[in-house]
Amino acid sequence: MRLAQKRWGLPAAEIARIFRHADVCAYISELYDLLHLSSYDRALDDVENHLAAKKCPPCCRTDLKTSTVF
Repeated sequence: MRLAQKRWGLPAAEIARIFRHADVCAYISELYDLLHLSSYDRALDDVENHLAAKKCPPCCRTDLKTSTVF
């Protein structure tokens, strides 16, 4: 969550709202074995892809500084 806060420039409450809305915790728990073997950056990239597939902000915004989703 802190990495998402830093990368997306959003407050923790907004990150938590986005994660709840897209059920990110369930997504992470399903893929925990794969995600814990990679870096936090790669895990957040995967979460961003999950959010983009669900068309959830902030991943559908084009003003963010991440290049992996777009």
